[in-house]
Amino acid sequence: MSEAENTQLQAPKILYETRQPFDLTENLQARLEELDLVEVIKHVKEYGYGYIYDAVTQEFTERLRETIMRIANSGEGAIGLDTGANMLLAKDPIFEEAVLNSKVLAIVEVLCGKGALLSQVAGSVKQKSPPDQPSVGGLHADQNWMPAPFPVHNQMVTFCWACDDFSAEGGSTKVVPKSHLLRRHPNAEEVAEETDIVSTECPAGSVVFWDGSAWHSGGGLRTIDGERVVLHVTYSRLALRPVESYDFLGEDWLADRPYEMRVLLGREDFLATPDGGFAHGEKLVRTFSWSKE
Repeated sequence: MSEAENTQLQAPKILYETRQPFDLTENLQARLEELDLVEVIKHVKEYGYGYIYDAVTQEFTERLRETIMRIANSGEGAIGLDTGANMLLAKDPIFEEAVLNSKVLAIVEVLCGKGALLSQVAGSVKQKSPPDQPSVGGLHADQNWMPAPFPVHNQMVTFCWACDDFSAEGGSTKVVPKSHLLRRHPNAEEVAEETDIVSTECPAGSVVFWDGSAWHSGGGLRTIDGERVVLHVTYSRLALRPVESYDFLGEDWLADRPYEMRVLLGREDFLATPDGGFAHGEKLVRTFSWSKE
């Protein structure tokens, strides 16, 4: 019996004390060690962002890039000055592979707790920047619909799957290290000046991520030819409802998906259900406990 199947059969444990940020359970710590993520977690704890350098194969990265380009070129939408598309989960099976990546899910649990939800799956394609494009602008924290001061417990985490090398000249996402410790939004002066901001740098096939309080901007100028293709995936703590709703995906679609996909889509907690929360006794208790871990 798999761990996921065994988890479903166990009665939910009622917790009375809230576990504090980065105070990890023995099981989660063991997962991080097994996945070689201990140093990655130390980095995001100190700086607010981090990298996964070996999440997938080169073949996966090439397929992901081709898929995003195909969908973006169909004219489905735009993200700021970039071309791209939202609501990608069910548009190609490769996006399911990405959101269920074991290293990503372990980091999600550290930063957003048990029962975290899939909030957004989007792709963007950045071309060479026009000469008149401003070099600053767009600095924000992803918890930008949440009042400050931000909670001690992080509420969101965003992963950018780099299908092309991330570099300053390539127009990579820029971050302000340690800004997550301020637990607030940047003010107008900070947005205008982008003091202490740095460009993220990693090879294609890597994943750069940041917590919901970290200040960052996707407005870095691309000064070289070619495209910067990225898959953006955001997860949120279960207390937050997601940006994208996949309620239209029924049980037939979920039948041969892993249990983790049910959790990511909110099918294993009691929130936003058509029958009401109290129709799901065990799910109600499970949700209360997940929010404390």
